[in-house]
Amino acid sequence: MLLLLPTSDPRAATATESPSAEPPPPQITHLSLPFSGVWGVIQGFESGDTHVGYAAYALDFVPAQPAGTRAPRRGAALNRFVCYGRPVLAPADGTVVVAHGGARDWPAYTKGLDQGNYVILEHAPGEYTEFRHLAARSVTVHVGDHLRRGEVVGRCGNSGNATTPHLHIGFLSSIDPITTRLMTLSGYEVMNVDGTWHRGDGTPRKGEILRPFAD
Repeated sequence: MLLLLPTSDPRAATATESPSAEPPPPQITHLSLPFSGVWGVIQGFESGDTHVGYAAYALDFVPAQPAGTRAPRRGAALNRFVCYGRPVLAPADGTVVVAHGGARDWPAYTKGLDQGNYVILEHAPGEYTEFRHLAARSVTVHVGDHLRRGEVVGRCGNSGNATTPHLHIGFLSSIDPITTRLMTLSGYEVMNVDGTWHRGDGTPRKGEILRPFAD
């Protein structure tokens, strides 16, 4: 049995994004999960927590852990969190259009006072992915770099207002202003309650445990 550990304060904002005012054209980019291994969804689209309004179409992930695992206590080092330092992978080929990597990691259970470390990739006109809360000194890509699917964007951290380490991914139709749009993911499967797996339908939901298809 696997479980998901709690993460950020549900009252905390994630980024200064806004939802798309008009429906965007159909998605053309084939987006994979931005990680390897088994992870879970701790916030989904329009979750009623922080994923409303400007962050309505974002997803938060942490690695799944065995049932009974306790969250690290307040004051614990960040490397006690299973998510911290995990590689964040490009979900499709893309070009780096924003790369902010100079922010600190904040102590666990502390809401940061800055925007943190983040990267935005452009995959096609009007199709961008955004990765927030990346670890200090983990962003080694630069604006103009071209990444292939599966290459490392950065590492999970606790920068910005993450509160505890997790991966935030958003799909954008614009970066000026930052405007979120609904995304469809592919190439993954979802765990059933009996431990078997079924193909994902493209919309990860809060509480689901996911893994990429094996190559």
